[in-house]
Amino acid sequence: TLLSLLLRYYSADGENGEGTIEICGEPIAGIDNERFRNEVGLVPQDPFILAASARENIDMGRGLPFERIEAAARAAHAHDFIAALENGYDTSLGEGGSRLSSGQKQLIAIARALAGEPRILLLDEATSRIDSATEQIVQQALEEVRGRVTIIAIAHRLSTIRDADRIVVLNHGRITESGPHEALMEIEGGLYQRLYLLQQLTRDGLQAND
Repeated sequence: TLLSLLLRYYSADGENGEGTIEICGEPIAGIDNERFRNEVGLVPQDPFILAASARENIDMGRGLPFERIEAAARAAHAHDFIAALENGYDTSLGEGGSRLSSGQKQLIAIARALAGEPRILLLDEATSRIDSATEQIVQQALEEVRGRVTIIAIAHRLSTIRDADRIVVLNHGRITESGPHEALMEIEGGLYQRLYLLQQLTRDGLQAND
């Protein structure tokens, strides 16, 4: 629901017309479609991969120069595995990305979004279906672009947002807690604290079993 509002799939006005979402003080409802597409990049939970080359999957018909495609792939930490394919960036990724792991698909999706040079990058549960090792690669890639892109991440796996400047906790559609990780962990019995500790215990238990 929140992502749908951010992507303008429906209006935030509400019944009384009091709701609004703004970018740098400008209501997103007033931004024309082409400019909005250029300024907002999306990395979905299940990225769609074309039965086309790595280059084409990052470009997505935008006619971008190869230098920009490669730079985006490097920023997303996707360059190394793409370069290792038999034909590099011209290698077909297979129907639905059948030649890629779940983590590699996400890195392609991040490269695709970054290639558009957006001001805002939206992540919708982008690391929920990848292993811990690939999650760390994704986190490193995002950390490296934080200085030039505003990142809004929707996540239930709280380790992925630990380093965020601000974490907003929603419970049944309402904001219950807000602040950096350290501040939220100091709220005794708080929802974020309880969920974070539970996830850490679960993760530690799984690693011990391995």
